[in-house]
Amino acid sequence: MKSTVLVLLTLLCIGCAGEPNGPAKTPSAAGPDRGEAIVAEHIKRDAAPFRKDHVRFTVTEKGGPPVVTEIDVWRRQSGDVTSTLSVITKPAEDAGTGSLAIEEKGKPSVIVTYAESRGEFRETDTGKMFIGGLTAQELIGEWNKYNYRLIGESSSGFEVEGKLKEGERSAIAVSRVVFDKQNYLPVSMELFDNAEKKIRSYGVPEIRTADGRPYIGKTVVTNYVYGSEITIEIVSREFPAKLDESLFTRDRLKPAVRK
Repeated sequence: MKSTVLVLLTLLCIGCAGEPNGPAKTPSAAGPDRGEAIVAEHIKRDAAPFRKDHVRFTVTEKGGPPVVTEIDVWRRQSGDVTSTLSVITKPAEDAGTGSLAIEEKGKPSVIVTYAESRGEFRETDTGKMFIGGLTAQELIGEWNKYNYRLIGESSSGFEVEGKLKEGERSAIAVSRVVFDKQNYLPVSMELFDNAEKKIRSYGVPEIRTADGRPYIGKTVVTNYVYGSEITIEIVSREFPAKLDESLFTRDRLKPAVRK
């Protein structure tokens, strides 16, 4: 259970590799690539050289009580590579367990954990299904797997549809995302399988700010396949000027190093 939650939270907080935050550029009203431009703007605004989050993750599955896990997350972005260390802080019996996620543009993302009983590192890709019935891919983003087009626009948001590219593999064939016009945050999302059946919906009831930058403070996910609800809250966010490079090494996952 603890490794499953940790990997899922790692994926949530990894974000997308991209350029540091810059001045807003409203996508052109003309041309066939407007949807692509909106997604690119979101990725650009999410980027930061260094970031630290504290996250609370609550899963309520059908017939069961809520399960709560909290973690600290350190993220570093350098060029096309994003590295993220996540460490459980609650519950106490799982505290200190960690995972390292590495995302490099044009390559599959890799999640690394350390199996203490076997004394070895283990790697996981983003195709695996985790707690609450969510896939790793939908939380990490992997925006590059899809082609995008603008399908709707209101006074407050852009609605963008993503369709899986030929040759790519995913249980999610189509996504429909509404991006806020002011900050380009994805404020709602619906996911569909290859039979056009809705399998997940994401809502954002709360947006917060850190160092003048807006971010999604709370996300509520409804999984129609598993009958579960997942609430993900970013309790705090910081943008440090620097982080210790040793945070982003595999050896950091070993118990002796964590202590």
